[in-house]
Amino acid sequence: MKRRLKELSILLAGLGAIGLFVLVSGIAPINASGGHWPITRWFLDYASDRSVDFHSSGIEPHPLDQLGMIRLGAATYDSNCRWCHGRPGSPAPVVAGHMTPSPPYLPGTPLDKEPRELFYIVKHGIKFAGMPAWPTQARDDDVWPVVAFLQQLSQLDAEAYDRHVQVETESDSPVEQLAAQACAACHGTSTSPSAGPRVPLLASQSQAYLEQSLQAFKTGARHSGIMQPIAARLSDPQIAELAAFYAAEPDVERETTTPTVAESNPADLDEVVERGKSLAHRGDRQKKIAACAACHGPGTIQRSDDYPKLAGQPVWYLTQQLELLQRRARGGTERVERMHSIADKLTAEEIEALANYYAQLPLAE
Repeated sequence: MKRRLKELSILLAGLGAIGLFVLVSGIAPINASGGHWPITRWFLDYASDRSVDFHSSGIEPHPLDQLGMIRLGAATYDSNCRWCHGRPGSPAPVVAGHMTPSPPYLPGTPLDKEPRELFYIVKHGIKFAGMPAWPTQARDDDVWPVVAFLQQLSQLDAEAYDRHVQVETESDSPVEQLAAQACAACHGTSTSPSAGPRVPLLASQSQAYLEQSLQAFKTGARHSGIMQPIAARLSDPQIAELAAFYAAEPDVERETTTPTVAESNPADLDEVVERGKSLAHRGDRQKKIAACAACHGPGTIQRSDDYPKLAGQPVWYLTQQLELLQRRARGGTERVERMHSIADKLTAEEIEALANYYAQLPLAE
C-alpha cells in the first residue's frame, strides 16, 4: 500500500512539474486561429450546457406573448447581438467566425434551449466564449423581450426581420434618419408605432429631460441593458439633436394596447382611475406623499423641464418604473433620489391607480 501511494505521489508530482513547465515556458498555444481540439470543444460545450441547465433551474419565465415583446426584442438583438450572431438574409459575420469558439449563427437554426436557459445565457453571458453578460444586472425585465425574439428568430426571413427592426423615413433630415435608425423601432414616431407598453413614449417630453436621460444611460447612471449600449454609441451632439426631435413630436402612433388591470370591469376601472387622480393631484398628507402633478403634471402649474411628463404613458411602463424605484434598480439623473422616498410609501394598489390614471390622459398634457 505504501509503495502504491509513493508511486502515485511521484506520478502527481511529475504531472505537476509538466504542468508548471507548460505554464512557465509558454509553449501551449493560445492562438484563436488554431481552434480547439475536438475533445476540448466537446468538453467545454458539455460543461456549459450542464452549467446553464443547473443554474437556470429556478428561473420562472415571464409571459413571452405580450404586445410588443418580439418587436422590442428584435430591436435589441439588431442593436446588440447581430454583430456576432448574424441576421436573416446575411451570411455569418466574418470577424466573429474567427473567434474561438465562434458564436453560433442563429438565423435559421432552431434553438434547443428552454426560455429559462436563454434568459440565463443572455443575462449572465458565458465565460471563455466571448459572450458578454447583460450590460446591467439590476433589471430582468429588459432581458425577456430578447428571449421572446430568440424563440422566433429561426422562423424569420430577411423581410420579416426587417419589418421588426427597420423604420422607413422619407425625410432627408439627418436627425430624422438618426431617429429612425436608433430610436423609432422601439419608441415610435408620429408615423411609426411604438413597440408596445414596455417602452416610454418620448413625444412631447421636454428636451432637457430627454437629453439628461440619454446622458444617464450613456454613463450607466440609469440602468437598462437595452438603452445603455445605444446611448453609448451616440455623441453628445447627436443626443441633443434626438432630444430636440422627440420634444417637438406632438404624438406617436400607437398599436392597440393590452388591457389595463381593471378594464375587464369598467366600473372598477373608473374607481381605480379616480383613486389615482386624487393621489396625483392631492397627494396623501397622512403618508407624507406629495402630489405627483406638482412635478409631473397635468395642470397649469409651471413645472421644471428636468422632470418627465407622465400623461399618456403606458400602464405597464409606469408601474414598472415605480417598482424599479422601490427596488433601487432604476437609476436615473441626479434628481432620481427624490423619487425613492415617495415610491417607498406607495402600495401596489396605489401604484396601479396612479398608472391607470396617467395612462388614460392625452400624451401632451
